[in-house]
Amino acid sequence: MWKSGVLLTVIITLILFTVVYSFNASAGEKTAVGVLNVGPSGKVTKIDNIDNEFRIDLTISDYNSHEDIFKVEVIAEYYGKETARFTFNQYGDATSYVKTNTFSETSIEDGDLLLKEKCTFYSSPEKETVEDRCNLELRFVFRTTWLTQLKIISYDRAGLTTTTSVNLDTEEMMRSSNMIMIPWLDGPILVGISSFVINLIAIIFGALGALYFAKKMNILRIVNYENT
Repeated sequence: MWKSGVLLTVIITLILFTVVYSFNASAGEKTAVGVLNVGPSGKVTKIDNIDNEFRIDLTISDYNSHEDIFKVEVIAEYYGKETARFTFNQYGDATSYVKTNTFSETSIEDGDLLLKEKCTFYSSPEKETVEDRCNLELRFVFRTTWLTQLKIISYDRAGLTTTTSVNLDTEEMMRSSNMIMIPWLDGPILVGISSFVINLIAIIFGALGALYFAKKMNILRIVNYENT
């Protein structure tokens, strides 16, 4: 009798454990990691300026599931003034369950900047890890323009948002591509030559500028001397 009771207890325990485990696994597949609704978070993983194009790689995470991400906006600013706004929409609107996965642009000053054919998105079809269930990888590609800050705003389907800001040294990034930076001109000069030639031209312009100012200072000294 005692042995039968122990055996029955073990069987009931195993059944309860199996039911609870199956329920948690099923809930995990639907809600990623089983947390209350929280806003998505975004981070910039890489920024490149190549061939007169900015390439912004983002990882957007939503711990309810990457399926819960509605849209992501990338706002380009130049010393606090918005110059362009790029948007990725995973759905047509927040109530739809039909994915559109579209990139669009609202440019304030520079016209069409976004290169839609080069923009990419990726979310894993697997559910094995938290990254698989939660991460949406995005790449925004747009023509080189003046900017000092990027703001990334992520929206979920419930309307929650998070904002991430990244300050940029644009002049340094632009100098690394095929363009000439001349301080007294309002904007870069794009050229189709090698970086070695660009660096040489930059050195020449810098030397000429230094000679000009040195000469100007010498002239001022001579005038001052003659007046005395």
